[in-house]
Amino acid sequence: MMARCIELSRAAIGEGEYPFGSVIAIDGRIVAEAMNRTVKEGDVSRHAEVIALSQAQKALSRREFARATLYSNVEPCAMCSYCIREAWVGRVVYALRSPIMGGVSKWNILRDTEIARRIPVFGPAPEVVTGVLSKEVQQVWQAWNPLAWQVIRMAGILTAGDQQGEDVKVLAAHRPPAWQRMVFALTRLAHTRSRQVSDS
Repeated sequence: MMARCIELSRAAIGEGEYPFGSVIAIDGRIVAEAMNRTVKEGDVSRHAEVIALSQAQKALSRREFARATLYSNVEPCAMCSYCIREAWVGRVVYALRSPIMGGVSKWNILRDTEIARRIPVFGPAPEVVTGVLSKEVQQVWQAWNPLAWQVIRMAGILTAGDQQGEDVKVLAAHRPPAWQRMVFALTRLAHTRSRQVSDS
């Protein structure tokens, strides 16, 4: 799946976009995929992750999102991370860390347990896997613009591994609080009943 993100980021370069790609998969099947559209559409909100989430919401229920994995060649930013949490994505996998803008390394949105505890629309903290195919992703960024990539690397905007030099790292998912599971079950029950009424 990360290899597909890399392909998408290369395609983005071909379209004059920044090299970002994202895939959402469930049970090994791609449900949605996207590349950045910020340049082409002149819209700063058109990040690959947000576009992929928008597509996936047409195919998956909230319950299914809990089993889904969002892949991205770069750590999702704060904006994308809030969308990921609200969609209840169960797992997030990325290659390069983003210590300046990232939803884990800078803002801790993807790992924050307080969000789901206090606001029921947000899902529990997903499992996060970092550093997958980071060397290959760096090669794409290098090919996109060698000078810009050197500046990005030297400024620490995007990095591979963590402070201890680890490449791949896994942060376990958190279980939703009991009251949130109950609200979710009641919502599902109400939705099922309204569907039965409309079918009759």
